[in-house]
Amino acid sequence: MSDDFRTRAALERVAATHGLGVDQTDALHAFVKLLLGWRRANVTGLTDPVAVVDTLIGDSLALLSVPQLRERETGAWLDLGAGAGIPGIPLAVAVPDATVTLLDAVAKKCAFLEAAVTAAGLSGRAHVVCARSEHHASPGAPGRDAYTVVLARAVSELPVLVELAAPLLAEGGVLLASKTRRALEEESDAAAAAAERCGLGSEPPVLLFASPLDEAVCVVFRKKEPTADWLPRREGVAAKRPLGV
Repeated sequence: MSDDFRTRAALERVAATHGLGVDQTDALHAFVKLLLGWRRANVTGLTDPVAVVDTLIGDSLALLSVPQLRERETGAWLDLGAGAGIPGIPLAVAVPDATVTLLDAVAKKCAFLEAAVTAAGLSGRAHVVCARSEHHASPGAPGRDAYTVVLARAVSELPVLVELAAPLLAEGGVLLASKTRRALEEESDAAAAAAERCGLGSEPPVLLFASPLDEAVCVVFRKKEPTADWLPRREGVAAKRPLGV
C-alpha cells in the first residue's frame, strides 16, 4: 500500500469524523503531502503519513468541538508560533468563513507556511506574518487588539502564552491553547495569575474527545479588559521572566 493511498485513507476517516467535504479533504491531502515532502526546514519530526494525519490533523480538528471557536467562525484568527501550520491550516480548511493569520518568527518556517497556504487553497483568507508576536502586537502594529481567536499548540507554557496573546486579542476574544491535562494542572495557577495581570479571565477547559492524543484539553482564556500600556514587554522577556511564576 503506497504512502499516498494511506494518507488519503487516513484523511477520509478524519474528515468523516468532522463532517468535512471532498474539497476540504483534497485540501488537507495537498497540505499533508507538502508537509511530508518539505526538506528546507524542520517543520515536523513525523515521517509516517498516518501519524501525521492523526497526530497533527486530527488533533487540530478536535478544536472544532470548542464552543468559543464555533462562536467566532467569521472572525479574524491568529495561529501563534504557527511552525508547521498546526492547528491554523487544518482549521482554516474546515471553517471557510474564518480568516487566519499564521505568525512565526523563523524565516524557513515562514517559507513553508507560504507554500502550505497555496497548497491548501487558502490564498486570500490565510496569510503569513514572519515576525515576533511582540512586534506584531506593539502599539500601532496591525496585530494589536486585532483577533477574535488566538490559537496556540506546542508553543510555550500557559503563563507565557497568556502574556503574548493578550495584546493580540480584541476585547471579548479568546486564547485557545491545546494542552494535556497534566500540563494544565502544572501550569494553571501561574497562568491564572498572569491572566489577571494581563486583563484576561479563565474559562472552563474543554475536553477534546475527538483528539487522538491522550488527555487532550483546550485551555480557554477570554480577554475582558483593554490592553495594558505595558504590553507587550520586550522581545523574549515573557519567556525569560514569566508573569505569575
